Amino acid sequence: MKRPIVSFLGSLLIAVLAVGLVWAADPSEALTQVPQEVKEGQGTPKKEHQFVWSLSPWTGKEFGGSFAPRQVDTIYLLAGETNIMNSLRSEIYYWDITQEYMADWFGTKEEVDGKLEILKGNSVFKTVEKTPYVYSYPEGYYGRVELVTGPEAPEAFERYEKLQDDYYDAVSAYYDAQSKWQEKMDKLLARVRETGQYASPEEIPASPQQPEAPKLYVTSPVEAFVFDLPEGKYRIRLVDSNGEVVPETQKNLVVFSPRRAGVGYEIIPESKWTKPVLSDDRNQVLYLEGRRTFYLKPSHELEYNQYQYLKMSSLHKPLEGLGTRSAWMWVHTEEIVDAKIQILKDGEVIQTIERKPYYVEQTPGYALGYNIVEVTPPEEGETSEREPTFEAFRIDLEAKGKYVMRLVDASGEVIPGSERVIRSVRVASWPLYTIPLIPLLVGLAVVAWRRSLKSDIPEGMETQVTTEG
Repeated sequence: MKRPIVSFLGSLLIAVLAVGLVWAADPSEALTQVPQEVKEGQGTPKKEHQFVWSLSPWTGKEFGGSFAPRQVDTIYLLAGETNIMNSLRSEIYYWDITQEYMADWFGTKEEVDGKLEILKGNSVFKTVEKTPYVYSYPEGYYGRVELVTGPEAPEAFERYEKLQDDYYDAVSAYYDAQSKWQEKMDKLLARVRETGQYASPEEIPASPQQPEAPKLYVTSPVEAFVFDLPEGKYRIRLVDSNGEVVPETQKNLVVFSPRRAGVGYEIIPESKWTKPVLSDDRNQVLYLEGRRTFYLKPSHELEYNQYQYLKMSSLHKPLEGLGTRSAWMWVHTEEIVDAKIQILKDGEVIQTIERKPYYVEQTPGYALGYNIVEVTPPEEGETSEREPTFEAFRIDLEAKGKYVMRLVDASGEVIPGSERVIRSVRVASWPLYTIPLIPLLVGLAVVAWRRSLKSDIPEGMETQVTTEG
C-alpha cells in the first residue's frame, strides 16, 4: 500500500489511524492473546507448545474468539450459523491466578495443513477445506460485521486498500492546498495591515475542505475452515495430505439450537440513561410510579442452554459456565428497527410511537446532569450538527392503572413475543417510618383518656370510693 508524503500533521493523523488498525486483530486472537506480564512469569504460568483449534464462533450477534487446547475435549457451536475454525500450533500458557489458557499468537503462530473431517457416528458427515475469509466492518471497526469468504475475500481487502490509498492521497492534497491557502491569506492580511483597506469578498480564497476518513475497515485475508452444521453431536479431526489423522486433533463437537425465540427490550430510563435494564420474557411485568419517560430498544432474542452458550466462546476458560448445565439464558441478536410501538389501555390503542434518533448532551454547571434531545433531520443542503447517541422509541406514561405495550411491523401485524404489561405502583400516603409510631400514639391516647376520666370525678368522691372498697 503506497504512503504519500504529507505534512507533519497529516503524517501524524495517518500514523494514529494505522496504529488503531494494527490492534484490530481477529477476535480469536485478540481475546485470547497472553498478556506480557504473564509471559514474563508473574504467577508462574505453565507453558506448552501444542496444537489447538482456533475458534471464531458466531454468537448470534457477533463473532466470538476462543480456542480449544489439548486439555479440552468438546467444542460447542450454534446450529445453522457460519463458524470459523483453524488448525494452529502456538505457545499455550495456563495461568493459575485466572485459571485460563492463553496463547502467544503474536510470538508463535504455526499453520497446520490438512482437511477438516466432521464425523457423525462412524461415518464422515462433511469434509471441509481451508478457504480465505475477511471481516468487513462497513460502519467502522466497532460497528456491525460482515463475513466475506472465498475468492471475494481478497477482493474485498483490495478494495479496502484502494479506498485507503485514495484517502491518503486526498489527505496529502488537502495539506498541500491548506499550505497554499494559508500563504495567500498571510499575504492578503499583510496588505490589509499596510494599506488599511479591507479586501473584497472576491479576493478571499475559499479554504480547502478536509477529506472525511472512510469508515470501512477490512481485515487481512486469512485461510481457515468455514462451515455450518445442523443440530447434533459430531466428532472432528484433521487429516493430512496422505489421509492420516494428525495427532491431538480429535475433538467432540456439540452443535446446539435455541429452545425458543422472542422479543427483548433494552429499557433506558431518562433519569439513568447510563444504566439500562433488560426485559427478556413476555411474562415480565414493568412497573411504573408517577409520570416517567424511558426509551426502548427492541431486539430479536433466542433462548439457549446457558452452559453450551458460554462454553462456545470461552473454551480457554475451564471454569466458565460450571453449574449452569440446566440453566437457560436469553441472547439479544438483531435490533428491530422497522416497527412501531403501540401502547394500549383497556384494549384501545392510545399511543403509536416511532423509532427516532436522540442525542445526550451534558448540562452546564456543577450539577453534572444531562438532557436527552431528539435529533431533527437537517434542512436540504445542510449537514447534521451532531451525531445521535442512540436510536430508540421514546415512551412517556403516567401511572394510571394497567397498560399493554407491543410491537407492530410495517404491515401492522403484532410481532410475537413483544407484548409487555405495564402496571402502576401505588405509593403509600403515609411514609413507612410512621408505622412504628402507631402503637406509641395509641398508648398516649389511652393515657390521656384515663386522665380525662379522673378529672371528671368530684372532689372527695375519689376518697370515699376508695374507703368503701
